[in-house]
Amino acid sequence: MEIINKSIATKTNDVDEQGRVVIAVNAIGNEDADGDISMPGSFNKTLKEDFARLKWFLNHDPCILLGVPISGEEKDNLVQMTSQFNMKKQIARDTYEDYKLYAEHGRTLEHSIGVNAINRNKSNPKEVLQWKMWEYSTLTNWGANDRTPLLDIKSMDKMTAVEQVDFLKSALSMKYSDEKMKYIERSIDLIRKAIVGEMIVKCPHCGLVFDYNSVPEYTLQQQVIDVVNQYAGWLVDDIAYEEVQKLEESVRSEVMGIIESRKSIEEIMTHVRCPKCYSRVTKSNLVLKEDKPKFSLKDLVKKMK
Repeated sequence: MEIINKSIATKTNDVDEQGRVVIAVNAIGNEDADGDISMPGSFNKTLKEDFARLKWFLNHDPCILLGVPISGEEKDNLVQMTSQFNMKKQIARDTYEDYKLYAEHGRTLEHSIGVNAINRNKSNPKEVLQWKMWEYSTLTNWGANDRTPLLDIKSMDKMTAVEQVDFLKSALSMKYSDEKMKYIERSIDLIRKAIVGEMIVKCPHCGLVFDYNSVPEYTLQQQVIDVVNQYAGWLVDDIAYEEVQKLEESVRSEVMGIIESRKSIEEIMTHVRCPKCYSRVTKSNLVLKEDKPKFSLKDLVKKMK
């Protein structure tokens, strides 16, 4: 039976100085993104019978155990877990500091559970009457890799970018590990560069945020450009397969990568390679999009009066 993950963004109810937190990991009575409705009492059996085997992970990674579940219950239409961080582990201490930082700013980390639906309402299959819960996770992009806190921003403008810098600057006062402090400082530097107009991009495949000008730029071969421009005509003449087969493997791979991306040739005439996964990254992958003035007929009429 496949384990499914369900995420929820809820307030952390309590964080104490001993490393104990009370977090809501699932909602009761609401339809979630998968179309499931957890009915009242649907977690009672698993919290009683499976609690001893329940695990608390970071980002659903079974190799990163944050601590130990202390208790769990359905309360106030939420599944609430009381958990104790293992304060002897650096990753747990860093995540604990994340909770404190977010709480100070009135923000929350997301949480997710790994579950199986054991019993559904036959007259309304959306309603889950009984779940089996295997684990729950604290979700965060702040880890020991090149993905920085900047990735929390899906669509930045200058205002949200400035706010994010202020948020990250306050993180520097927390008791994070030296490694994590370096990632936070790097994030601040990248956002500041984006604010002043430098070309900070995000890899569409692995999510790495980096300076476009810090890596070599490549220009498409003229042969590739010519083939891409001819491809639409080949489709009309029903000869695309035969013509593409005639190309050298390297050219064919380049051409099909461009066509399947559905981007214009102008967008990807020049590109760089992601320093982490080697995927193609173009200037259209900017993190900080420039605000374009919106045309309003109403405003134009006002100006003419």
